[in-house]
Amino acid sequence: MNPKNQDLIGSAKKIYFVGIGGVGMSGLAQVLNHQGFQVCGSDSAESKQTQALRKAGIQVFSEIAPTVVSSCDLLIYSSAIPYHHPELETARKHGLKIYHRAQILSSLLNQADTAIGVTGTHGKTTTSSMISFVLCELGKNPTCLIGGDLLNFQSNAVLGSRDLWVAEVDESDKTHELYALNYAVITNLEQDHIENYHTHDDLKQSFERFLTGLGSPGLVVYSGEDAMSAEILKNSSRPRVSFGFSRDCDFSADALTMTPFGVEFDLYEIGFFVTRVRLSVPGRHNVANALACIAVLSQLGLDIEDIGRALAGFRGARRRLELKADHGNCLVVDDYAHHPTEVLASLKALRSIGRRVTMIFQPHRYTRTAFFFRQFAEALREADEVILTEIYPAGEKNPGNIDSRMIYDELVKLGHGDVRVVSKDKIISSLDGLRERGGVIAFVGAGNIGGVADEFASRLKDLATA
Repeated sequence: MNPKNQDLIGSAKKIYFVGIGGVGMSGLAQVLNHQGFQVCGSDSAESKQTQALRKAGIQVFSEIAPTVVSSCDLLIYSSAIPYHHPELETARKHGLKIYHRAQILSSLLNQADTAIGVTGTHGKTTTSSMISFVLCELGKNPTCLIGGDLLNFQSNAVLGSRDLWVAEVDESDKTHELYALNYAVITNLEQDHIENYHTHDDLKQSFERFLTGLGSPGLVVYSGEDAMSAEILKNSSRPRVSFGFSRDCDFSADALTMTPFGVEFDLYEIGFFVTRVRLSVPGRHNVANALACIAVLSQLGLDIEDIGRALAGFRGARRRLELKADHGNCLVVDDYAHHPTEVLASLKALRSIGRRVTMIFQPHRYTRTAFFFRQFAEALREADEVILTEIYPAGEKNPGNIDSRMIYDELVKLGHGDVRVVSKDKIISSLDGLRERGGVIAFVGAGNIGGVADEFASRLKDLATA
């Protein structure tokens, strides 16, 4: 038996989650609760996720609960939880099974009849959301776990059959290597997560191991225009299907037309026109995400035109170019982009709307900022106005000389005439003049900048109704 196909939960009935409110943890908790396990957990932060869990009948403790832990059979933690966390210590003391979130999720997917996993550097959440939405629209009853809320369902989990799974597979901590997927979608690959991938070869070798460990048929859907994807597949015998903007790809797009907060394109399969596809999410990068979705679902035998029609109803994922407010001449957008490639893709999508773009950017992690500050500046120069705020540390310690001014200084060198650094608590007041001027105001980053977007959108609404 392939050790990857092991049932790690086994006879466990009561399962405890440490940090149950996390995006990945809360979705898995909902799925296991739906499958009949008794689920509970702790999280010190109240959020939409913890509220949704309580609504589903899952007990959530706002403080550590060692006595509850000791009464459970199995404990699940994530990479955000330190080794010496008190609840982990209690679990060890009482002999509970202890697993990382990815170990449990991969175990569930590896036992399914059909498991689709979406991994890669950019576009995982949107692509896996598209796949999940289309399968639901076409009546396939999948179970889905996404790294963000599907706006159509207002949830990061779809509770369906145990036989058909869709999951966003995180590559940041190398746990993607645990999965023996039937169908693997690799959106694209480039250097990121410097704390775990120190070199190009580290990333390449990790994904080569991932390919080796796939299940049957082990089909890979990949970007035919992505250099590293081609590199890792070069010596692999895995069956594959490519997508991209070149007719050399198995699935390609042409004749793109940008619409107000959307895009249309002609879809081609092996060079032959199939249909015109309309998306309700903007940007060329979302066309690539849609092509990946179409490519993998076509391999499951679904009709390509049906997939294309279903995609028109996809409203997007939370914090992925999410439109938070539309007050006539002023659009407020919230976006998760935290890598230079993502920032540039988001800016190009926002530019296609045809309005002035102000980007409020919160860098994420000191390591990423230090490694990419020049590339961030190159991307951000596409915005009409740039407001930089403090780096969101994501648990990292500042070595002492890394801050947002590194990006600011590069932007000034590049000749950008409208850039400033503003502390996060002063951002709202610094935007007072923008409401009248109008345009697109985008709050961007993987930290807590989304809360500022919500606050600003709410303020605009109050002003509009005053």
